[in-house]
Amino acid sequence: MPNRLTFRLLGKPHIDLNDQPLTGFISSKSQALLIYLAVTGRAHSRETLAGLLWGDMPEAQAAKNLRNVLSNLRSLVGSHLFITREEVAFDGQSEHWLDTSEFTAALSGDLAHKTLATLHNAVELYQGDFLEGFYVSEALTFEEWAAGRRSLLQGLIVQALHLLVVKHLEREEHAAGIDYANRLLAIEPWREETHRHLMILLARSGQRSAALAQYDLCRRALLDQLSIEPLPETTALYTRIRAAAAPPPHNLPPQPTPFVGRTTELAEIARFFNNPHVQLLTLVGPGGIGKTRLALQAAARFIDPNRSIEQPFPDGVFIVPLAGLEASELHASQLALIAAIADALRFSFQGPIPQQAQLLSQLHDKKLLLVLDNFEYLVSEADQLADILRFVPGLRLLVTSRVRLNLQEEWLIEVAGLPVPLSAAEPSEIVMTYGAVQLFVQQAQRAHAGFQPDAAELAGVTRICQLVEGGPLGIEIAANWVRVLSCHEIALEIEHNLDFLTTHLHNVPERHRSLRVVFDYSWNLMTPQEQTVFRQLTVFRGGFRREAAAQIAGTSLSMLAELVDKSLLRRAAPGRYEVHDLLRLYAEEKLQADPAEYEQVHHAHCRYYAELLVKHKSKLKGDDLSTALSILEQERENVRAAWNWAVSRRRAAEVDMFMECL
Repeated sequence: MPNRLTFRLLGKPHIDLNDQPLTGFISSKSQALLIYLAVTGRAHSRETLAGLLWGDMPEAQAAKNLRNVLSNLRSLVGSHLFITREEVAFDGQSEHWLDTSEFTAALSGDLAHKTLATLHNAVELYQGDFLEGFYVSEALTFEEWAAGRRSLLQGLIVQALHLLVVKHLEREEHAAGIDYANRLLAIEPWREETHRHLMILLARSGQRSAALAQYDLCRRALLDQLSIEPLPETTALYTRIRAAAAPPPHNLPPQPTPFVGRTTELAEIARFFNNPHVQLLTLVGPGGIGKTRLALQAAARFIDPNRSIEQPFPDGVFIVPLAGLEASELHASQLALIAAIADALRFSFQGPIPQQAQLLSQLHDKKLLLVLDNFEYLVSEADQLADILRFVPGLRLLVTSRVRLNLQEEWLIEVAGLPVPLSAAEPSEIVMTYGAVQLFVQQAQRAHAGFQPDAAELAGVTRICQLVEGGPLGIEIAANWVRVLSCHEIALEIEHNLDFLTTHLHNVPERHRSLRVVFDYSWNLMTPQEQTVFRQLTVFRGGFRREAAAQIAGTSLSMLAELVDKSLLRRAAPGRYEVHDLLRLYAEEKLQADPAEYEQVHHAHCRYYAELLVKHKSKLKGDDLSTALSILEQERENVRAAWNWAVSRRRAAEVDMFMECL
């Protein structure tokens, strides 16, 4: 028979037995003793417990009262207690749930490293102060213990709520931040920093009047509680909100579609630009991954009128498009970057003074953000960025590039695809929470207003998103096909035909008209040696280790690092690398163009994995079983591909090696 005790002590105390209120306590001291035993979680002498609740009585009378209470508790919850002649304890192994234990466990350790979900779940447990409204008369020692525990738990909730306010402020999640700030001020109304946070959150969410009113609440709370006036910082914030300054100048283009996802990345960008040491932040990733749209969305936050109260870039936010500059122009003129920046700022050069000097003179005292979009073809000019930043301390650069700039001043964010469901078997309501799926459905409904995917269609959507690995460009192009094909049919086409992912929309930039064009741009960024290595790396399936790449494709660690820096490879598990499936398909076409090279690389791959299998055969029967199994599991796809090659090419030696290991 179930016998589960549930303690809810954060707020007005409730104790349930098998989901029903536990009644039958002969007094509040009986309930207090059960709570004390459960919360402390250790054995106590009878003398200690008698003093806890009847400290003002003679020892004999206190001991008698304790016996009566223990008898009462034994009849109510005896299976949860250990009671001897000397000691009493709560059985921690019995079936029970205690909110204070859950709360303190969730908030143990360094709170700064807790996830939002952990902090949220913890504060939801806190429905009020410990034992709120529960009082035991003539039990001073118990009340002192409860007050101490209450103070400890209140300190934890204050820290957790403060972190939640800060995190949601950074993530621009205004409604959640406002809720947590109000909860924190209900506990500590004198927290001036939280009043400022709440004023900012209200102002950013368009509630200017409420933000101004919050200052009055702050001032009143400080006078009532501490008899002090607000800090100048708080008053200055109030003044800025009241002034409601105009947003900074900008040239950011309007976007034709709603922005989807990327909450974490946007918060990360905001966090970087809140750091005074960060002047240059590069969003690096393969073509079509959404770097430009992410940069524009991040930049747009700085021109939001509701942010004018704390505008870090009062002199402007400007995008500098670089994709239209031809490589030949860049090599012909060292001033290409300077000219592009000046054009974006609508700055005209005059007279014989060098153009760079004129531009730096114009910018030297300005506070502005420049978005340098598609910098990959100007990497040779990257040193100019360092020079510009030295002369313009108020400048911040947000760069998008397929290639890292490799400057000392550079901070990096690697942009990956939107989140993709791992399996099509997930419930439809869960599948629809993934950013990649949301983007596909949004774009599909633009192409075909009646598109409402059922479970079967969502399985096809999931497969499409997996094939393009969450890449927004691939998703948007694929979604336009829902007018004529089912999602399952679209997925099949992508699997077998790279040229299927081509758009016929007129106002799409040439570099984004198809994935093949995107991959052509990336291919042209490589040196001839890198091209050779990269096309040979397409022989691998399911990733590879650098030792295998060295033996099969003759590559070095520095070469692998270059390919990673150019967003052509990505690091997977420690020591392993992967190629995007569609990019691998593209480069494999390059390899197939040379039949001799194609055969040679596949022979080397086949031989390598046959030898690897033989090498680990003995370990499978020895002490290294787990290590060998782990390695072979990682290489399962490569081993299967090598076996298929050996059989199809009738390579007897390798077939014998594989058969030997069966």
